[in-house]
Amino acid sequence: MERLDKHPAAVFLVIVLGATGALLALRPDLLGGLAASPGATLRNGLILGGLVLGLLAASYIPARIEGMRRTMAASRAARRIRPIRFEDDGAAAEKRDTLATALATLEGMVGLEPVKLEVKGVIARMQVEQQRRAQNLPVAAMSQHMVFTGPPGVGKTEVARILGHVFKALRVLRKGHVVEVDRAGLVAGYAGQTAIKTLERCREALDGILFIDEAYTLAGGSGGNDFGKEAIDTLLKFMEDNRDRIIVIVAGYTNDMRRFVDANPGLASRFTKTIEFPPYGAPDLAEILRRMAKAQGFVLPDGFERDLASYVAARSRAEDWANAREMRTVLEKARQAQAMRLAAQPGGDIGRIEPSDIAAALGRPTGGAIDIDEARKVIARLDAMIGLAPVKQQVKTVVARVMVDAKRRAEGVEVGAVSQHMVFTGPPGVGKTEVARIMGDIFRTLGVLRKGHVVEVDRAGLVAGYVGQTAARTLERCKEALDGILFIDEAYTLAGGGGNDFGKEAIDTLLKFMEDNRDRIVVIVAGYTDDMARFIDTNLGLAGRFTRTVEFPPYDPYDLVEILRLMASRQSFRLPPRFETLLIPWIEARARRHDWANAREMRTLLERLREAQALRLAADPLGDHGQFELADVERALGAAA
Repeated sequence: MERLDKHPAAVFLVIVLGATGALLALRPDLLGGLAASPGATLRNGLILGGLVLGLLAASYIPARIEGMRRTMAASRAARRIRPIRFEDDGAAAEKRDTLATALATLEGMVGLEPVKLEVKGVIARMQVEQQRRAQNLPVAAMSQHMVFTGPPGVGKTEVARILGHVFKALRVLRKGHVVEVDRAGLVAGYAGQTAIKTLERCREALDGILFIDEAYTLAGGSGGNDFGKEAIDTLLKFMEDNRDRIIVIVAGYTNDMRRFVDANPGLASRFTKTIEFPPYGAPDLAEILRRMAKAQGFVLPDGFERDLASYVAARSRAEDWANAREMRTVLEKARQAQAMRLAAQPGGDIGRIEPSDIAAALGRPTGGAIDIDEARKVIARLDAMIGLAPVKQQVKTVVARVMVDAKRRAEGVEVGAVSQHMVFTGPPGVGKTEVARIMGDIFRTLGVLRKGHVVEVDRAGLVAGYVGQTAARTLERCKEALDGILFIDEAYTLAGGGGNDFGKEAIDTLLKFMEDNRDRIVVIVAGYTDDMARFIDTNLGLAGRFTRTVEFPPYDPYDLVEILRLMASRQSFRLPPRFETLLIPWIEARARRHDWANAREMRTLLERLREAQALRLAADPLGDHGQFELADVERALGAAA
C-alpha cells in the first residue's frame, strides 16, 4: 500500500468493487430485494452504501496517513546541508563552468594567498545562503559591498572582475560586469552636476559591480566647495535604493581607506568586509615579469631575478612605486634596449632578452642597487671628522648591516624589517647634526632612503600655541622630511610640559606618521644623555621605535685645538705657533661651565680672533691679513672669558 496515497481515485474504485462483491456473496437476497418494492430497494441501497463508505474509510485513511509520514521524512532529509565544493555547486552546466573558470583565474594569479582565501570565504558564505533559501530557511541579510586595501598594482581591479563573474554564476548579480571609476569619474566641477554624474555611473553598474579606485579622495577636499561629499551621499542613496542590484567595491591605500570609511557612518555600516592586498615581493614580481614576457613571445635570461631583486629593493621605497605595473614598464624598456642592440647587431635572436637589455631597463649596470663608490666617499667624510671614534664605529656598523641585508635580498632571502630610527645623545657642539647629515647621504647611497635630505627642527618647529595646530605643524615638517631624515634637536623638551602642553600631541602625531611611512622616513632625536633616556622611557611608542642609541662624547681639549685649526684653515687663516699653550688651559677652565658648547665654542672663538686681528691691523695696515698673532689669541680669549 506504499503508493496508495498517490492514486486516491483508483483506491476508491477498488474498494467499492471489492466491498460490493463481498456483500452480494454474503447477502444474495439483496439482488432479489432490489426488485421487490421501492421501500426494500431504498433500505438495501442504504445498507450497501454504508458498507462501502465504511470500507473506504478503513482502507484509504491509513494509506493517506502513511503517505504524509513519508513526505515529512523526505523533507527532513532534504534539509541536510550538502558539502560545499568550489568547483561545482550542483547547478546548471553554465553556472558550473563560469564559477570554475573564475576560480581558476583567481588561482592562476601570482601570490595574493590571503586574498584568495578571503574570496573563497565569500563564495562559501553565498553558497550556504543559497541552500538555506532553497529550503525556505531564514537567511539574515548581509552586505556584499567591500573595501580593497593595499598599494597600487597588486591586482585589486583584476580580483574585482573575477568577483563579478562569481556573483553572476551564483545568481547574486544578473550581469556581473564591472564599471571602473575614480574621483574624476564621479565628481564634477560645478554645483549640482556631481549628483548627476555619480548617478550615471551607478546606473551603468546596475546588476554588476561599481569599482571606485582611490575612493578616499572623495573625502579629501576641504571647505564647502568640494563636491566629494555630494558624490558619497548620492552613492549611498543609490546603494540603499538598489541594495539587491549593485555591489560597490572601494579601493585605495590601507590607512587612507580606513580613515575614509571610519569618517562616515553610512560608509562604515555598508562596507563591513575588508580585503587586504599585500605588496608583491621580489620573487612574485620576477614571476609576473616572466609571464608578461612569455605572453609577448619573449624569453628572459637566466639569473635576471637577482638584478631585479636589487632594483625592487631600492625602487619599492619610492612614493610612486606600483608593484606589478612596474614590471610592465621594465619589460617595455627591455624590449626597447633589445631593439637598439639588434639594430647595431643584425641577426640576433629577436625572441630573447639578454642580460644587457635587462640592465638597461633597470637603469644601471648589472650590479646592485647600492652605489659602493659613493658610499665610500660619504664614509670618508665621517672619518675626516675630528675625534668621535665610538660614533664612527656605530655608523659603520649600521652601514655593514644595511649592505648585508641588501645582499640577502638580492639572493632572494626574506629579510626582517629593522628600525633605522636613532637617538643621538651627548652635550651640544659635538657633531650630532653633522653626523645626521652624513647619515642621510649614507642611507641615500645604500638605497635605504630615496632622497636622504635632512630636515632639522626643534620643539618650536613642531609645537604650536593653540589647540589643533600642533598636529598640523608636525605633519607639515614630517611630510617635508619624507624620503629623508627628520632631525629633532633637544627632543626631550616635547615631553617637558604639563597637562596643557601640546608636546604630547606632537609626539603622537610623529609616531603615527612614522608607522604609516615606516620605509620612507628616518627620525633622529637628539639631546643631553640623561634627558633623552628619560624622554624615551616615558612613552612605549618611542621606546619601541628608537632602539639604537649613539652616544657622542664631549671633545677633549686637544680635539678642540684641532677643530679650531681646521676652522681657521677653511677660512684661509693661520694660527700662531704655540697658541695651544694659551688655548688648552682656557678650554679646561671653560668646560666646567654648564653652558659649555664644545666645537661651537671654537666657532665663537674664531669670530673673536678675527675681530682681534681687525683691531690690530687697523693700526698696522701692512700686516698679514691671513695670520693670527698670539696677541690676537690673548685678546680673543679675554673677550670670550
